Amino acid sequence: MTFLHPLALLGLAAVAIPALLHLLQRRVPPEIEFPPLRYLSEAERQSARRLKLRHLVLLVLRTALIVAIVLAAARPLVPARALKDSLGVVGGAHRPTALAVILDNSPSAGAVADGRPVMDRLRVAARTSLARATAADRVWLVLADGVARAGSREALLAVLDGVTPDSRRLDVTRAVERAARLVGAEPLAAREVHVLSDLQRTALGIGAADVPRGVRVLALGTSGRAPLNRGLGAARVTEGAVAVTVTGTAGAAPSPVSLRIGGRSGARVLAAPGSAVSLLLPPLPPGWWAGDVALEPDELRADDQRAIAWRVAPPARVAVSPDAGPFLAAALAVLREARRVGTGSEVTVADHPVAGPLVILPPTDPALLGPTNRALGARGVAWRFGALGTPGPLASRELAMLAGARVTRRYRLEAPTGAGGDVLATVNGAPWLVRAGDAVLVGSRLDTAWTALATAPGFVSFVDALVNRVARGEAAIADGEGSPRVAFDVHGADTVGATVYGLDPRESDLTPATPDELRRALRAEVYDDAAFAAARFAGTRAVDVSGLLLLLALLLAALELGVATLMT
Repeated sequence: MTFLHPLALLGLAAVAIPALLHLLQRRVPPEIEFPPLRYLSEAERQSARRLKLRHLVLLVLRTALIVAIVLAAARPLVPARALKDSLGVVGGAHRPTALAVILDNSPSAGAVADGRPVMDRLRVAARTSLARATAADRVWLVLADGVARAGSREALLAVLDGVTPDSRRLDVTRAVERAARLVGAEPLAAREVHVLSDLQRTALGIGAADVPRGVRVLALGTSGRAPLNRGLGAARVTEGAVAVTVTGTAGAAPSPVSLRIGGRSGARVLAAPGSAVSLLLPPLPPGWWAGDVALEPDELRADDQRAIAWRVAPPARVAVSPDAGPFLAAALAVLREARRVGTGSEVTVADHPVAGPLVILPPTDPALLGPTNRALGARGVAWRFGALGTPGPLASRELAMLAGARVTRRYRLEAPTGAGGDVLATVNGAPWLVRAGDAVLVGSRLDTAWTALATAPGFVSFVDALVNRVARGEAAIADGEGSPRVAFDVHGADTVGATVYGLDPRESDLTPATPDELRRALRAEVYDDAAFAAARFAGTRAVDVSGLLLLLALLLAALELGVATLMT
């Protein structure tokens, strides 16, 4: 038992007052020697015994009355569980607690389930958890951005009022782990993490959360069956068409996928989750273009649209040096036949510097490396061919067709610190493909003696990107996570690239995790709405029994009055 006002217990000193009054009021019966009145002495002795018993009862009642009043003033707190076992009473205050509330407002929280947005249910539960906090608690609020916001109860409730579904995805497992460590470091009586999420199976990260001992993790279970949802997982323009991947919850029915460019509708096909379709692009004039693909609206609107961007440009006119090698010449021949490149000198591929945009390969004769490096310096290129490097696989974020291709021989590409340039591919973390100014340096010759890329299926696509985009200074179209939109990269008056933003495809699968999966991954106790409300702060909850003590004091006062009346 604890007390909200322990100094009031000093009033227990008043317990001595009834005892003093009892001693002062003791009656000493007179001695009477008159023989005829002996029977009166016997009656007096019997009356004295009765009075003594009544005085003792009054002493006990008055002492208990004072104790009850003093204890009520001190406001004692009794553990709620003990009070429930004895009196069937629940609720009450709780001891100081470190509390982290995780509100998963990732895109899937915008889904509508049973006619009600999931976000509304989660927000109400989060508000209740925060509202139950006291000034003695330490409280944090964690949203889909992963930031733990510390503050007072009122400040966090104000933040909560403005929370809407975000475009970012939350890894719930990692969020629970960080929140558990945060509250676990607080020297308070209890530590709790409240998980308020739609609990998608895809939101659980790899492995299980590392929850410190003494930290309770409470998860609000799902309210019912998750809606069958469809979403657009990816959309990218290739070869005059848009390749679209449809994701979502297993069992969802097919839905029309539509292409829109400049507000005008284009191609339309039917697709179900797990399928990939292609939408043909109409002929368009040269330039950068943006559009989107869309599904018919369903329970989750956020994933029904995907932005796309692409560039329509005339094929590069490419000249290739005879010493560039047969594999490169064969790839350019295929591209000319497909009208992906033309004949001319807009871009030159050679192993020695020439005027204009240039793709330069290392010379076959190592003795020519010095003159090649000096010629690059003369045209203002700070990058150089260095010593031979170690073999290894290619890695590239901008040119996916290079990933994993083996390089057996290469020259190191080196530059002074701060020289600039774009590193587009690496081997063992070292630059292998670099764009610097109007020159593109390749660390290996493009034949089988140097790299397996020359015979890989993606070699022709790589040469296409090399001469049409990289050598022309055009950046690749990058992907970003966020609300669907296109952000163009501008250099001066020229548009040199674009970033297409979209939601994480995993958000479209609304299949919930099972309670067993949640217990394993989050180390959580999973409750429905009513049980979750009762479980909050249950480990440290206590009830103020001052009201019961005042009621007891009133009862004692009534008994004391009755006994005193009988003595008169």
